Amino acid sequence: MKFDDRATGALIGAVVGCTAAAAADKKCATGAAIGAAAGFLIGWYFESKKIVGANQVNVEYQRKGVVPPKGEIRPAAFSTRVRQKATDSAGKKEIQVSSNTDMIGYGDKTPEVTQKYAIYDEKNQLVEEKTERIAAVDGAGRYQTNSKFKVPAAEKGKAYTVKTTLMVDDKPYKENSYKVSLDDSEPDEFFRG
Repeated sequence: MKFDDRATGALIGAVVGCTAAAAADKKCATGAAIGAAAGFLIGWYFESKKIVGANQVNVEYQRKGVVPPKGEIRPAAFSTRVRQKATDSAGKKEIQVSSNTDMIGYGDKTPEVTQKYAIYDEKNQLVEEKTERIAAVDGAGRYQTNSKFKVPAAEKGKAYTVKTTLMVDDKPYKENSYKVSLDDSEPDEFFRG
């Protein structure tokens, strides 16, 4: 018997949830149910890259009247675009999330910058979350992250909320939120935040 990615993820999640529940002296069934919800981000992909250098970004902000700080690097902007691609032959829909982050300033210490993704169902219940370090950040500059995941055919017709949060040294900088309807809407439909 072959399981699809969602079933495999749910099964693994159920086992992990049961194990975690047992370790906490709770019922296996409770942990398994929570763990089975895991595995939504099927075929998860994430990349980050620097697209504009430090000097250019610092000058852009100076022209806007924003003085880049001396002795530190800090975020100045975070924007996201969410796209739905056409449903594939297996009935899965690909969701693409692209973000731009501007970091400004002068300093030797580069902060740790991460991007957190969270998916909520129609009842505003957390389905899954994932955090990725933006490895390309090496100081001031403009950075782009691209991520994508496939939603199983069984989720068709449902609406979800996708949230992206930029975290700098474990502190939230900005959150963007989008409603994504998993229907047969036109490919490349997108939402900005």
